Amino acid sequence: MAAMDWDSLLQNSEALAARDSQGLPRVDRDIRQVEQYSQKLRAKAQRIDPSADTLAATRLLAHEGLNTRKLTRALQTFELKPTYEDVFEVETSTVEEYLQQMHQMTVITAIQDAQRDTMHAFEEYMDECMEADWAAEKRQLFDEVMPSNGLRPGAIPSGYASSYAPTPIRSPGGFTSGAGPGTPGFASGANAAQLTGREKAYTDVVHELNEAGAQRQPFNAVAKFAAACASEPSGGQRSTMQKCWELLQAILDEAKSVSAGARSHHVEALLRGARKHLEAGHASYVQNIIHNNRAQANLGGGPSKLGLICAFIRIREKDAGAMDFDQHGGIDTTWQCIYYCLRSGFHQEALQMAKSIKDHHLGRAGHDFSSYLKEWVDNQGRVSNASAAALSQEVERLLKHSSATKAASHKYKVMLYTLLAGDRKAAEHLLRETSTLFSTIEDFMWFKVALVRPPRPDRPTGNTMFSDGMPGEVYTLTDLQTYLTQYPDTHYSHGGREPLLYVMVLLYSLQFRGAVTFLAKHASAKTYRVDAVHLAIALQHHQALDAGGEGDIGARSGVDIASVIHRYGRSFVTQAPELALEYYMLAAAAKGGSLADKGALLRELLTDSRAFGFLLGSGGAGGEAGAIERFVPDGDQRRQLIEAVAHDCQMAAQLDWAVELYMYAGRPTAALNILNQQLSDGLEASLVDPAKAEEVEQVIRRGNAAAANLVTAHGVADEREKQAFASLKSSLNLLQASRRGETGVVQQTLDELQFIPQEEFRLHRCVADVRSGALHTAVAARLPALLQAVGQALAATGQANRLRTIAGFASELPQRVPQHVFQELNRLHSAVS
Repeated sequence: MAAMDWDSLLQNSEALAARDSQGLPRVDRDIRQVEQYSQKLRAKAQRIDPSADTLAATRLLAHEGLNTRKLTRALQTFELKPTYEDVFEVETSTVEEYLQQMHQMTVITAIQDAQRDTMHAFEEYMDECMEADWAAEKRQLFDEVMPSNGLRPGAIPSGYASSYAPTPIRSPGGFTSGAGPGTPGFASGANAAQLTGREKAYTDVVHELNEAGAQRQPFNAVAKFAAACASEPSGGQRSTMQKCWELLQAILDEAKSVSAGARSHHVEALLRGARKHLEAGHASYVQNIIHNNRAQANLGGGPSKLGLICAFIRIREKDAGAMDFDQHGGIDTTWQCIYYCLRSGFHQEALQMAKSIKDHHLGRAGHDFSSYLKEWVDNQGRVSNASAAALSQEVERLLKHSSATKAASHKYKVMLYTLLAGDRKAAEHLLRETSTLFSTIEDFMWFKVALVRPPRPDRPTGNTMFSDGMPGEVYTLTDLQTYLTQYPDTHYSHGGREPLLYVMVLLYSLQFRGAVTFLAKHASAKTYRVDAVHLAIALQHHQALDAGGEGDIGARSGVDIASVIHRYGRSFVTQAPELALEYYMLAAAAKGGSLADKGALLRELLTDSRAFGFLLGSGGAGGEAGAIERFVPDGDQRRQLIEAVAHDCQMAAQLDWAVELYMYAGRPTAALNILNQQLSDGLEASLVDPAKAEEVEQVIRRGNAAAANLVTAHGVADEREKQAFASLKSSLNLLQASRRGETGVVQQTLDELQFIPQEEFRLHRCVADVRSGALHTAVAARLPALLQAVGQALAATGQANRLRTIAGFASELPQRVPQHVFQELNRLHSAVS
């Protein structure tokens, strides 16, 4: 309809145009306007025929089963009502949903961050692995180019016999071990450890230590380990393992001068050794400072020790002004000089300086500071109780005036009086008020170690008062150890970058177990695991592990020293059993050194390495001993040890090892007992399984060798085992003949088995032997199979009387013979009768 309207409109416009051409000017303007409108409408109009599209749509809807009229009516009544969320999109509509969405977003963000960190850490780890692999390959290349620097695969460290060639295990009768190929020597397929640097040097020291122990010679293990560690360059670090060894050597060497006595004297000597080591270190430090600052030191030629201290103070206090030893009226350095003299171990120079001091405040008449200092020096760091009381009173007075006095010399004066008095409360107050008095951990440890006193015998520690009312609590080793544990190990090791600094702190405070524990377990000391092992060995050798007492941090949460040594020795079991033996025996000594401890570790070493010939020798009473002879030189003890190891193997079901070890120890009876049981267990299975038959044949060969060693033996146990072995071999022949159907052979072999009655008059005796245990258990276990085979052979030949005796024998042993065997014997007897 719309198209037809537009056409009529156009026709009218054309008629108006014709009129205009015929001279009708009055409508000219209107016509042109209508023409413009028509052109616009023509441009906008679409000349389409919608009937075709409508018809196609109607057909499509009809094909789908839809009525167009109803659809049109439904669309006319349909009204779209959009919601607020449709027009303005929102994420949540309630608070709970909002919180849940925020939680999910937080979790997803955390997961993404964790994945990103994990990928970054994994990439760093892979880079480290590649660097470690490259370093290992480079080290292996250098080891191959220069084999003297390390232990090549299969090589033996220096100090061991170069002709190492373990032999197969043999009994005195010529019996060779049945442990299989690879038993003598190293385990096949194992790669030898690459020992380089101090590890190789350490193993040589361990060998020397065991050699000295075997010969009962004195041996300074710490000094040897220190020398071994010195062979490896330190790299210029402030703290090295060599310095730790030197410190431990200084501590233990001082204790050698003290005769065996009270533990307190021994601890005093150890602390004195630690203090002297700190003093020697500071003396070297003073000389280095002067050497590096010669112009400021202004030392001159041939200086004395006191001159060195003055030069050191001149350098240290260069910004303070002129000193009293350089200019009259300069800064008083008397107390500083005394402190640095004591700190460097220059005791006589300290006494010389102290003579110029006149202190009239001390409580005891006729005593000044120099007299107390002389008493402290002469008694190696101790004063009498009366002197300590007077010094404590003076310290109390000085501390009251400390707040009013800011001079540095006053602080050194208080510190020296506190040091001589050994007063715990005064020391705690001093450290609290003047925390910057000690610039290094070494200075702090020197003051603490020098302050330590054993509990005074005339009164216990605690809130005890002197007769004049002044406190007098001594500073003990436990106080020092407790104080050090207030801070983590990183406090002493520069944030964990130098773990050996903390180890030295533990050694200074006699926490030897703590030092071993730290090196063996802490993550920052993972490169010093081998040092932990040998530090434990050295301390165990010198019996100094428990010198620190209950305050040792390692005594409360440490590791088992024996397990540390044992675990390291296990790394040599397969490729170097002779080296593993060295550490195993040291681990046994750390456990207690008993024969049982040595036996347990020896059994493990034997079963893991299989180096029987090297470790034990040729065996037997007159045989040549092996490497174990160095650690157990007595022949009887060695045989007892091997017997104990054999018994442990037997209890652990390692029967082959037990047999070999019993043969080594000259105990063929015990070995034959095990072989009898093995032969009995495999007897019936060998009849149907060729592999079992081969094993049984091997057991018989080994049993023949063991029985050959009992030819001259006439003991009850010997005869019992020999008879049982012969009966088991006859039982095997009988069962084999029965399986082949050879009844004649069965009856002939039956005559060799005297424990099975064939006549009525022997029935009760045989039953009594089985019931009383006279019959060997290995033989008695095969009774059901033997009776069944004998019954079948007698039934086949129709021997009813002998079969009746066999059935009666079975009926008397209900615990030994199963019911079905007894019933079969009765059935056979009934059939023959």
